[in-house]
Amino acid sequence: MNLEGITLYSLAEYLKREITGSRIYKIGAPSDRTLYFSLKRESDTINLIMDVNGGSPAIWLSDKTPDNPPEPSAFCMLLRKHLEEGKITQICQKGLDRILELEISLLGRSSQIVTKQIVLELTGKNANLIFTEDGKIIDSIKHISPLMNSVRVIQPGYPYLPPPEQTGLSILTEDPETIVAAMPDEVNKNIWKTLVSQTTGIGKTTALELFYRANIPLQATYLTPMDRKHLAEAIFFLQTAVKDPTPQFTALISKSNQCQTIFPFPAAYIPEGCRTETFSSINDAIRYAIQLNPAETPEQELLKHIVAAEIRKAEKKKEVLQHELSKANGAEEQRIIADSLMAALYQIEKSALSCTIPNIYDGTPLQVELSPLLTPAENAQKYYKKYNKLKRAQKEVAMQLSEAEDLLAYLESVEESLNFSSTRLETDEIREELQKAGIVPSSKKKRPSPIKSKPVKIAFSDKTVIFIGRNNRQNDEVTFKIGARNDLWLHTQKIPGSHVLVKSLLPEPEPEALQTAIQLAAWFSKARGGSQIPVDCVLRSNVKKPAGSRPGFVIFTNQKTYYTTPDENYIKTLLQKKGIT
Repeated sequence: MNLEGITLYSLAEYLKREITGSRIYKIGAPSDRTLYFSLKRESDTINLIMDVNGGSPAIWLSDKTPDNPPEPSAFCMLLRKHLEEGKITQICQKGLDRILELEISLLGRSSQIVTKQIVLELTGKNANLIFTEDGKIIDSIKHISPLMNSVRVIQPGYPYLPPPEQTGLSILTEDPETIVAAMPDEVNKNIWKTLVSQTTGIGKTTALELFYRANIPLQATYLTPMDRKHLAEAIFFLQTAVKDPTPQFTALISKSNQCQTIFPFPAAYIPEGCRTETFSSINDAIRYAIQLNPAETPEQELLKHIVAAEIRKAEKKKEVLQHELSKANGAEEQRIIADSLMAALYQIEKSALSCTIPNIYDGTPLQVELSPLLTPAENAQKYYKKYNKLKRAQKEVAMQLSEAEDLLAYLESVEESLNFSSTRLETDEIREELQKAGIVPSSKKKRPSPIKSKPVKIAFSDKTVIFIGRNNRQNDEVTFKIGARNDLWLHTQKIPGSHVLVKSLLPEPEPEALQTAIQLAAWFSKARGGSQIPVDCVLRSNVKKPAGSRPGFVIFTNQKTYYTTPDENYIKTLLQKKGIT
């Protein structure tokens, strides 16, 4: 469960109302990552539970006191010594970051009021609970040594430094039109990422919700004036809903029965395979979420985490290489400067820091920086060296960028395969594939199963059959083992998804069968849930697999592109009739 900044805003407001002024009379630690305070309020008692487990960090109130181990941890004993009988005087959120601070006041020596803090960093796998006083760390649940992080050390005695502050416009307080104006017209990455990077307080799930409400396709690469108007309206709705005195909370539950996030507003966009539960209280929503029993196998969940981490690394590497290639593309400028310097050597004063000379190619003036330690000719040679270095870098960086893009496309296809995997056998095949790719370590104990999973087979009529691959091994099987030259082959355009094959005894498949195959190709893809999804259709004879390419990778020509919005009810009914989940 990933609680976004706007959800933490609602949670902080709830806790302020419920426990500000309450007194801590008992402290316990049910586990090494969980802590609770038993609180006395004016008319009753309540338990504040804080869990910084990396999977689903959260904080909530409960009537039930958790069980304690026989021997309390050293951290629990420390908090008992310092905080029992203390009063919670303030609860605040750091901006719209996922950080909550509880201020606790006690009567110290000489009857002086002493203030100490519990800082809850609910930041996913890096979640932590830190006990501080006067800006110095007394102790924490997780320690981060200087060897682990030279910038931010979390150990007793060190000053407390919060995680790097988010940069961007506040999604809650900034004018919606100002937020939308900060968005570029064209984007070269997923449009939701651009919105998240321009703002603070939201992540992927809320960004998807906003674009859905604005009726902007997630594959869009350009924002029209009408798109901007609709997006500003969606942001205004979010701001109004979150600040409502009685907001409605929506828990988004995945098909594996895990809570992905909690929205502080009624959700309109529900990803395929997910469901929602609504609550009138953020505390009720969190308590419901933590009690869910996940249906997804641990193996599948682990592989998803590994692949997601590899995707993040590949995306970061791609951005770095794009920046390096942009710099390398300035090679011609260096050559022009060098040539112009050589043509104007007699005009340049020795020991000059710069000079203005004519561009020998178009006559325009060139302002050139010089090294005063070099002669004019040596300065020209320096620019020639820069030119040669950048020219070499162009080819090398372009090759590395292509490899990074191929790896990213492959990882995204594996990520989709894991989403569609419905059996242990299919998950094992994906693990085997990742082991061969060197992404997951090979295990000497496990051997590949001789039994292989089968692609989805739909008998559309007595003349036509549709095949669908649900992982890369199945995709290769559908395309190159099951497929014949005159069969129709379909795949979403530039979007990770399944290979779909239409085999027919007729000269051409029925128009209804082709339309169904187009919808299935869009449905079994990363674009599922979108509208006007582009699907390429070609003869199987036009599909080739380059030698040495990754599983599931193909190239094709002479395609015809269809645009479809899958009919969810029709697809689900069709799959259920065939017993396919």
